[in-house]
Amino acid sequence: MPPGPSRAHVLGAGAAVAFSGAWAPFAGAAVPQYGKPESTDLKVGIPLDATSYLPIYIAAQGAWKDAGLNVQLLAFRGDAEVSQALAGDSIDVNCGSVTGLVSLIAAGQPAIGVYGGFNLAGFSWYAQPGIKTWAGVRGKALGISTFGSTTDALTRYVLRKHGLDPEKDVHLVPVGNTVNEYQALKANRTQVAIISAPVTWEAESDGYTLLGTQQREVAPAWPEHIYSVKTKFLASNRNTLAALLRGHVAALRRAKADRAAAVAVFVDRLKYTPALASRSYDEVMPSFDERGRLPDRSMSVFWDILLRNGDVKAPLPESAILDRQFIDSFAAWAPAS
Repeated sequence: MPPGPSRAHVLGAGAAVAFSGAWAPFAGAAVPQYGKPESTDLKVGIPLDATSYLPIYIAAQGAWKDAGLNVQLLAFRGDAEVSQALAGDSIDVNCGSVTGLVSLIAAGQPAIGVYGGFNLAGFSWYAQPGIKTWAGVRGKALGISTFGSTTDALTRYVLRKHGLDPEKDVHLVPVGNTVNEYQALKANRTQVAIISAPVTWEAESDGYTLLGTQQREVAPAWPEHIYSVKTKFLASNRNTLAALLRGHVAALRRAKADRAAAVAVFVDRLKYTPALASRSYDEVMPSFDERGRLPDRSMSVFWDILLRNGDVKAPLPESAILDRQFIDSFAAWAPAS
């Protein structure tokens, strides 16, 4: 059975949460092309809590409510769980990895992406201080979040790039989110970890070896997350999805307009120190595209990784993973600037 809310970190959009009063209602209503939402109660899932979900956290604090929705935000334990939840109709919308979406589609699930724009290439590989090069990784344990996740796919790609067989030369260990990965590295349960900010800064100050960054080893931008739904949900909830995305864009604009309040969201939701929250904000904000586009120049690398990992036999056309109706009609549903 797909995991339910009792196994996930739950945040209700209408609940009283810290700093929720910091945001003014967003300006602008939907153009008449989009009407009243067909459904107002939604469950939205994310694989893990991470800095890259800042606009979603802000949307859950009020922007989705302003858009006429009552959204329950659920954080699971990786792509596999949240994908399973979407497949089993335990959630209505998944904002997981593009890799996870492709896996769902390859498994025959009637799922489709509707909006991207989370284009952060923010992962880095850190190793125990005694490991200085990728060659030194041979025979070691490498931490990833879960099998089938973006961290899994990227790590396998980079290992092959450096002449290592991920099936024979190393031991991949699923350990959870980036904080758990770093804890496993510190405990020497793994000798290499793929982690993201702000944990990367702690690893740097603690003297762990930086083997490589995603921007340098893979691509400068990456299709990190995508909103996806079942095709039947898309067919019957077009106005609902327009409202959901309208709240997302409003939240992203709020983050840009009020840095202090956005930083406070990291402190509240992710329990970062104010200094780390501030630095995380500066790192993640440039990666968001409010129009929901995938990073075109990086998609060839994305498909190359999936091909090399055996996840697909050939690159899929964009239309197989992305319904562009909301991206192409952005002016018709987005809040006024």
